[in-house]
Amino acid sequence: MDIGHLLLALLFGLTILHLVTLKVCSVTLDHRTAPLFISVWTLLGLAATSPLFGHLWMEGWAKFMAQPHLLALTVVKGGLLCYLFVLSQELMKVSLSSRHYVTPMAVGIMTVSNSFFGERLMPHELFVGFALCALATTFFLKGHLSELDKRSRLAYAKLVLISAGLSTLDQVITKEANWYALLIVSYTVVFVAAIVWNYRTPANFRAALLGRNAALAGILYAATELVKFYQQVTINPVTIVIITQALTKPVILVLSAMIWKERTVREQLIWGGLAFLIALPLFLPPEILGRFIDLPAKP
Repeated sequence: MDIGHLLLALLFGLTILHLVTLKVCSVTLDHRTAPLFISVWTLLGLAATSPLFGHLWMEGWAKFMAQPHLLALTVVKGGLLCYLFVLSQELMKVSLSSRHYVTPMAVGIMTVSNSFFGERLMPHELFVGFALCALATTFFLKGHLSELDKRSRLAYAKLVLISAGLSTLDQVITKEANWYALLIVSYTVVFVAAIVWNYRTPANFRAALLGRNAALAGILYAATELVKFYQQVTINPVTIVIITQALTKPVILVLSAMIWKERTVREQLIWGGLAFLIALPLFLPPEILGRFIDLPAKP
């Protein structure tokens, strides 16, 4: 297994763990605490990795200063992230499976939007992106999401659009600056916005900064972000990294049925299994794929 596939496998495991811990927090904590504990632990994670990646900060900041529009886009990303975290916890509280099915729907939009900013995918990668989007549309109409109220379905639609927009921002910013500077600036913005959002509720600060559940969720989220951004800049394409996270569907959906009684295990396994099967071509060796389709040279 090469480093690219190893990092995708690590991301797969971390994605499952951080989603489960965020689900627990969505039930036990005020939703506004999420951007606070996530940003704190992500910034601590960035500080801990500074001996390895600290040189990227000065390089990235110099590029931000030379191209102020990149800094402005990064600040916008931080604001959108803060809102996404709160909205995500609101939806996750009522349906973990619906929150996890945001990514497949967003992937179809990402596949198109990221192509305008230099990302080039192979034919089978394009197929996977669009097929996952179609599957998510069916889930919207027939899955657990169809049982939710209008507010939750609207939250789902907002999360899809925000997730796709954030992916495109990542594509634009990391192409011109670097992932490390992007994370430092964007999560600093999240941290400041979270303080403003919670300053009237001291209990939220205590829960976010001292609570065990919040700490565990924050640490796992930070690890997921670091692994994701490190690999998607020079090793794996952004859309493929996002699709890998979508591959956790069977596990997450079965857990949502077993623990939180979201539909039946059988039905959730079908939804998750379909997502896994659709994305399977991403991990087949070229010699096997070549039996079914003509593979052009990788751009």
